[in-house]
Amino acid sequence: MLRVEKTLEISIPRDGLDVNRLEEVLLQEIRRFGKELWESVLVSLEETILMEREGEVIRKRRVSRHLLTRLGWIRFQRYQVAKEGEEKKVYRYLLDEVLGLEPNQRETLGVRKRGVELASDHPYRQAAELLGQEIGEEVSHRTLHRWVSVKDPCGTGGGEKVARGRGGQKAEGLRGGDTLPSESCPSGHCKCKDEGEEEQEIVVVEVDGTMLSSQEERGERFEMKLGLMYTGKELESKEAKRRRYRLKEKVLYGGVEEAEAFGEKLYLRGEEKLSLGGAKHLLFIGDGAKWINEIAGADYWKSVYQLDWWHYRRKLKEALRGEEKLVRELMRLLREGKREEHRRLLRLRRMMIREEDEKLDELLDYLEENWEGLYGSWGLRGKVKAQEVLVVGSGAVEKNIEIVIGRRFKKRGMSWSREGANNLLKLRVERQEPDAWQRWWQRRAA
Repeated sequence: MLRVEKTLEISIPRDGLDVNRLEEVLLQEIRRFGKELWESVLVSLEETILMEREGEVIRKRRVSRHLLTRLGWIRFQRYQVAKEGEEKKVYRYLLDEVLGLEPNQRETLGVRKRGVELASDHPYRQAAELLGQEIGEEVSHRTLHRWVSVKDPCGTGGGEKVARGRGGQKAEGLRGGDTLPSESCPSGHCKCKDEGEEEQEIVVVEVDGTMLSSQEERGERFEMKLGLMYTGKELESKEAKRRRYRLKEKVLYGGVEEAEAFGEKLYLRGEEKLSLGGAKHLLFIGDGAKWINEIAGADYWKSVYQLDWWHYRRKLKEALRGEEKLVRELMRLLREGKREEHRRLLRLRRMMIREEDEKLDELLDYLEENWEGLYGSWGLRGKVKAQEVLVVGSGAVEKNIEIVIGRRFKKRGMSWSREGANNLLKLRVERQEPDAWQRWWQRRAA
């Protein structure tokens, strides 16, 4: 066991002293002492290592190295050594090897972890300023961007690693109706579940997307997609006047990806966390966008599709601008289950307009494309005990879009590269899961 002793002596000025001044003095002295302790520990550790390897290695010259820690920058020197008896000398640093320091690593994992946490919640410049205040050193916003991005020389952090690790498997087997392998079913070609695992009654999947401004193509926008899965809802409080529900076993997946890849990775994530293949029922809720319909209709999902009525009502109001009475009548027919009468009334309204009406034509096409999804959740009534999940809206994913994406990606003047937005989204999604953030960093440190 390595033992290092060092004494801290503090001189405290009496002039103008109050609790705030005292706090600043103590913080400054503790940080200075901490840096000195860091350096003393490293010197003692290296001496111990070299003594243990005496006769095996030759000491050459001492070389300086700088490392950014949670106490600020430290500078320490370590010996460059070579193996005794080798004709061609291969120089190395034993201290770096023992500490697990990579050749290009300039900061500890703790500093990087805190920087990425701040960058996932704040704009890069603001996050860099906050990190600098915490560790007492100036940090560039470009450094935080590098920690989050794929260009990561140390390989110990960044959203790109989450992007690869989460749903990064090949999904060709899904198109053939196969499921993911498990410990009890390594082949992945059956729909068995692990022994003792309770079969899910229902899994609800809500999917939506939102547009971001592109840095790469001026004036262009691209879509960021988010999927939400859960197995039920429970009341937060029975005494509250307004009924608010908490989602059970909530799972998120997000990405800047093509629809097909997003759908497959979303399914893989759901299979990993909720055993989708073993669920009795899958309810897929979306706003009727074509890419969502294509995902919901994929063979491997085998889901019941439900159109979000809130989005449909908005489209009605846009196409029938100023005709509130007609919109209310159409929604009444829809709520009463009279979709044929609903469609007939819309078509009649179109026939009464002789000139071209692009909005109304698009609405009728939209209705036909989502015809089977008008009453998807109604078809599960009587089959599912958890009636509270049989909704006709996607309010849960809309709220998560606002929390996960809106609060970080859609502030005034922001624009993004696809890669940068995708990497950062993976980190923000990761942070929504209980204990997942800590587990992720433990994997990076291993």
